[in-house]
Amino acid sequence: MYAVIEENGNKTLELQSIHERLEEIRVYLVKEVAFKQAVIDGQGEQLGKLKMHAEEKDLMLKRMNDQLQECRQTNEGTRQLINKLLNDISNYQKDIEWYKRTYEKRSLAGTIWQKLFRK
Repeated sequence: MYAVIEENGNKTLELQSIHERLEEIRVYLVKEVAFKQAVIDGQGEQLGKLKMHAEEKDLMLKRMNDQLQECRQTNEGTRQLINKLLNDISNYQKDIEWYKRTYEKRSLAGTIWQKLFRK
């Protein structure tokens, strides 16, 4: 495959063999550098895509956190409104019971006596 260099051989042949071998090494190195550069370029593109996906996910996470906070605030407002309405219902039930006791269960005389002497 490669010429063996002998001490007593033709110097021109030896130099030509050395130059051929050096050219093969140079071609191999050029191909290797080109391949590695292509790998580096591909990884650079992939890194750019991954950064873009990470930014999209961060933005989506921020939006979801904002929506969650808004839902929590809405939920708290709704809870307060429900508690107020339940309190109003309780007060109305007390008022209804008072009217029932006053006007349905008492006699007319007892109601008049309460109005006159309790004021």
